[in-house]
Amino acid sequence: MELNRHYEAQVCGITLLCDVIAMGRDYTICVRDDRCGHVGSAALSVSRPSLTGQGVSATTSVLNCLGHKDDAIACRFAEAVAVQQRCTAVCTCGIHIDGITPEQIQAVLETCEGLKQQVLQDLAAEN
Repeated sequence: MELNRHYEAQVCGITLLCDVIAMGRDYTICVRDDRCGHVGSAALSVSRPSLTGQGVSATTSVLNCLGHKDDAIACRFAEAVAVQQRCTAVCTCGIHIDGITPEQIQAVLETCEGLKQQVLQDLAAEN
């Protein structure tokens, strides 16, 4: 994989930005918006054999800044990359929309899912 890969998507009047940095066999992912990007949450996922005895899973640790719920997105990215690539992956996430509604939260989650799928597809193609 290239040392740094960049993705963008539009949702709710903002641009979501996603950067993926290869660090040896591991990855750092940063998901944020173009206006108020910040570190709201960080998730660290380490791949491991599944506890069911079949396949690969991940153990994830999360750090949240007070009042932030960006971990919902950070965990999804970190876990998916760790499992697919059988590595350690960390994702920091900070997305801010003033007065966000439940419908907008859902739209952001769906857009982030699309970004995550693009990342996974590109990583799979390069490995």
